[in-house]
Amino acid sequence: MNKAIFSAAALALSLSASAIASPVNVGGVVWDPDSFFDFTSNSNLVEDLLDAGADGVFGTADDVVDTLSGFGLVTGLNGTNQSTFCPSGCELTFEFGGFEIASVIPDGGGARLGFTGGWINFYVDSSTAYSALDKSTAVDGGTPWLSLQAHETFSGIHGIMTSIDATLSSYGAGTDAGLGGGLLDVVGGAAMGNFDTDTQTDGADWVFSTSFQPIPSGATPDGLELFGTADFRGSSIPEPSSIAILGLGLLGLAGASRRRQK
Repeated sequence: MNKAIFSAAALALSLSASAIASPVNVGGVVWDPDSFFDFTSNSNLVEDLLDAGADGVFGTADDVVDTLSGFGLVTGLNGTNQSTFCPSGCELTFEFGGFEIASVIPDGGGARLGFTGGWINFYVDSSTAYSALDKSTAVDGGTPWLSLQAHETFSGIHGIMTSIDATLSSYGAGTDAGLGGGLLDVVGGAAMGNFDTDTQTDGADWVFSTSFQPIPSGATPDGLELFGTADFRGSSIPEPSSIAILGLGLLGLAGASRRRQK
């Protein structure tokens, strides 16, 4: 490699490396794609009860449903707290729904549940303080920051395609408690370009896990009876400008090569 080409290559690598290491800011949410933890987030949530009615049939008792829905607040991102990843004072909240029970396998006092379908929308909000007692405080951010749909994969336990597989240690009569998890695909939102990577299991973009149990004092004003946590992980990429910088460096390399050959 001649000196001109070597210099151009070094410049391109230097520019691209510095760009990739730069924090990303999308709608006020700031994170570093180069972080050791990238991309991981932790959250608190509240959600609806999924018990069958007294006769064992879903939807026959008051306020009992067979489709999971709820909302929550992101409390940690890449190992940092809210004041760090939302330095302007914003909140990153989310709403989810459409996860429908497709299979129930009794297991002692608990059960194994398989869900199909589902979606999650994340919002950035700087105007209203989040409250777990009021769903509207989680969805008042307007256009979603990130929209995801469930990524269904074959479940050997249930013998069908599922979006969530959940194991409940306690199930029925308002005592749902357990763990679950699944995959998600990015489909829209301001941060879509940073997360549409297809790098997780089965080509999904994100992996999530959740835990849940009854709220001791009963249902919230929104009629939700369970509380818990949700963790999301995936891979993020730099802002498009980083890629553009790398492209300019490579163009310079090509130009140097052509001039040397004349």
